[in-house]
Amino acid sequence: MRSYPFARLLIGLSMLVLACARPPSPTPSPTPPTAPLRPTPTIRPDLPLPPDAFNLDVTAARIAFDTRLSVQELVEFYSTRMREQGWQVLGAPAQYGQVGNLLFQKEGIVVNIQYQHNDLTQTTSVQITLP
Repeated sequence: MRSYPFARLLIGLSMLVLACARPPSPTPSPTPPTAPLRPTPTIRPDLPLPPDAFNLDVTAARIAFDTRLSVQELVEFYSTRMREQGWQVLGAPAQYGQVGNLLFQKEGIVVNIQYQHNDLTQTTSVQITLP
């Protein structure tokens, strides 16, 4: 019977590499729309988010998220909730079809809430611009 020491060495090294290799880290899945997210308290606790907000992205100057609310539901939500938090509406909502924005002011700070509805995914993307 023939002996193949080099082949045995390669097989042994391959097994060692496989044994020491780390399993691939799982890819993060997007946050499901059913999981409500809230902004961190360090942003502005007086800026409400819809209960179904998902894909939340927060920076010092912007809060962006998606929601399943329609444009009309979103405008009603912010018109009501912002007033409850002491914000004043600046003018009428500017809306062009499924795209629009709302302006609110409080203590000299103006907040712009821009939104756009996607009929394909039935979601509304929202971006709140902070000063």
